[in-house]
Amino acid sequence: MIKKRSKKRNILTTNKEITELAYVFHLSAGRIRTTITSVNIPAAYREQISRKVQWLIEQAQSLGEELQPPSPRAFSTKDNTEKIAEQLGLFDS
Repeated sequence: MIKKRSKKRNILTTNKEITELAYVFHLSAGRIRTTITSVNIPAAYREQISRKVQWLIEQAQSLGEELQPPSPRAFSTKDNTEKIAEQLGLFDS
């Protein structure tokens, strides 16, 4: 069977790399969400940033389809992503 690349993954991208990207998306989204609630910015701008945060989360979740084998719900939350990252040795130094 011929391996094909997708829009988010080429044939040389590993599950570990996909997991790292999903994890960074979740981390970034969480950090931005925390920051926009603690700083004094106009509500309209906060809403605009919130939409970008939601986009980051959706991108992280969609990366589950890129795993080999695909697992659509693998990165549904930051906690799930952390568990997968630990199993793949992402946090090993």
